[in-house]
Amino acid sequence: MVPPRLANLRRAMTEVVPPPAPLVEWLRSRSRDQAIHAHAVKVRTDWWNSKVLPGGPVRGTAADGHQWIARSDLFSLAARASADESGEGALTLLWHTLAWGTGTRHRNNARRIQSVLADPNSGSRLREAAQASKSDPAPAFTMLRPDRRNAYPWLGPNFFTKFLYFAGGGEPQHPCLIVDQFVRAALFRDTGQDPRFRPLSQYGVSDYLVTLDQLRAWAEAAQTEVGRSVGPDEVERWAFASAER
Repeated sequence: MVPPRLANLRRAMTEVVPPPAPLVEWLRSRSRDQAIHAHAVKVRTDWWNSKVLPGGPVRGTAADGHQWIARSDLFSLAARASADESGEGALTLLWHTLAWGTGTRHRNNARRIQSVLADPNSGSRLREAAQASKSDPAPAFTMLRPDRRNAYPWLGPNFFTKFLYFAGGGEPQHPCLIVDQFVRAALFRDTGQDPRFRPLSQYGVSDYLVTLDQLRAWAEAAQTEVGRSVGPDEVERWAFASAER
């Protein structure tokens, strides 16, 4: 359940901001399958598998001489992430999520791996967060960032919200979405620099919740113009791609 203070904050800060025209055009030009399920990133599975990780190996799909991980591949790992009592299923999803999130670059990945493996209960914590992600983003988020500190150093909201999102298995109405500084930067730009969406990489649960609300509001508003159902994760995908770097 969302604490009353946060619920009141979300209600008080809700504003009607129409979806940006470039978002509507982007949605019109592709299906949900093209925008989400087929969205693949080139990865270095050899780097990951040199670590001999619990919950490994990291697997991609070979194409054009490279290894790729698509969102659909990550969605296929979601059920085990929540159900496997050993916690290895959750670790499998985390490693694949990090591989997808960093592609062929590995900046800070060694530190992320070390911080997770330093906790003997990390698999259980991640499994509980994956389970919570399906019903309420607030407790799911706070399991991985309690008391304004990340549960695992170097695994902040930019990356652990990816894990919470993929734990939903691709369901369009899954409560948790990816929110990083690029997604927030796009919202900041297209809401007239609304201070709620300052492009922070380290942020709190209230920031997460208001960002989710805005992504969902734009998805709902865009449906009429696009003429099909629009998942909030499609708005997230557009926001990330459109943000200035």
